[in-house]
Amino acid sequence: MLKSEGARKYLANTSWMFVEKVLRLVVVLITTKYVTEKLGATDFGQLSYAAGFVGLFFALTSMGLDEIVVRDLVRKPERRDDLLGTSAMLKFIGALLLVVLTTAIGFLKGMDSDTLMLVGIIAIAELLKPFVVIEYWYQARVEARTSSLVLIVQALVSAGYKFFLIAIDAPLTWFAWSYVVEMLVLSGGYLIAYERSGATWRAWKYSKDLLKDLLQQSWPLIVFGIALYVQAKIDQVMIGDLLAKHPDYGKEKAFAEVGQYSVALKMIEALGFLPVIVQKSLAPAIARAKMESREKYEDRLLNQYRLMFLMFLCTAIPLFLLAEPIMAWYFGEEFRPAGVLLGLFSIRLLFTNMGMGKASFITNESLFKYSLITAVVGASLNIGINYLLIPSMGSIGSIWASVISFTVSIFLMDLFFKDTRANFGWMMKAIFSFWKFHRAR
Repeated sequence: MLKSEGARKYLANTSWMFVEKVLRLVVVLITTKYVTEKLGATDFGQLSYAAGFVGLFFALTSMGLDEIVVRDLVRKPERRDDLLGTSAMLKFIGALLLVVLTTAIGFLKGMDSDTLMLVGIIAIAELLKPFVVIEYWYQARVEARTSSLVLIVQALVSAGYKFFLIAIDAPLTWFAWSYVVEMLVLSGGYLIAYERSGATWRAWKYSKDLLKDLLQQSWPLIVFGIALYVQAKIDQVMIGDLLAKHPDYGKEKAFAEVGQYSVALKMIEALGFLPVIVQKSLAPAIARAKMESREKYEDRLLNQYRLMFLMFLCTAIPLFLLAEPIMAWYFGEEFRPAGVLLGLFSIRLLFTNMGMGKASFITNESLFKYSLITAVVGASLNIGINYLLIPSMGSIGSIWASVISFTVSIFLMDLFFKDTRANFGWMMKAIFSFWKFHRAR
């Protein structure tokens, strides 16, 4: 039995997050199947290339504000209107910058007009993002129910829109507008929920001093976010760019390769919600343990790493063995190559799981500069190895580039810093003794 109202509140919060992630996973699996069948590998690859290119600049609209604003809303709820209004202004400035940069760089890269059109449409969606700051208010109040319901509605409306496009045999550009539809529903959903709670966005205030203060605090997180987005999104862009110039490929085959890669990536990303929920659920217990005793803190971190590795084994082994026949059965023979990629992608779950576990260590030790360095090193390595491997190995080379760069950024970089060497030992101990997982003290 849960002994306190606070514990019940956090359990309910986590439960809503889990329900939302599972429902979105189901929706993604269904819509991706029919969208890929409609578009085929080449058109789906072109759309994914455009989305990946815009994704490189997503840190400009996140502005590293999430943790900072949520923290300040918890500490000073009376400043809600100032914090939300100024955060929204920052996001709008970032969105304008994103639109300008993606368009300008697209022209300089010599993108064809069709791809540039897709990039422009997807970028425009970010202009609607300022109202999403309302989510910070619900995070600060530990009210995941509202956010989860908005996200579920967004997923369902997006799926309905895509099925409508499939039914009318719509052109590719209409599918790019799904990003605008999704952001419109998300922003509108938060606005409706916010107004129904008795608050109003019209009361938001913009403060130049607060804007400067938020930027001063968030700039390392902006750089960190850019590095993370680059490491996560650059593969699709580099596969398209490098293979389009390859004599054995050309533009159409390059987009087809991006399509195969993107289908596999969507499937592996859909499985990434489990370690996120586990980490968020265990974070309060680990934080409390650090205040109580070093022994209990280390024990809980070690057990979290063991649990993360055990989850990796339970997911990755069957995925590695069955990915190809499953993808061919679900998406059709055209996407059998994506099954090979998905099997290799299963290795990446190790870094997803252990990286999420490591977030608890970084947060409790306040090692944010370290995380910034590792993200930049990881992104740089990923780009360099992609240049070496993609021309000869195609999208498989890109997966190996990710594996190598994540090995360095998540594991090996710990050895170069005094404050993180102990964590490297805990991760290794967890991997080689995962069967000893027990209920932490």
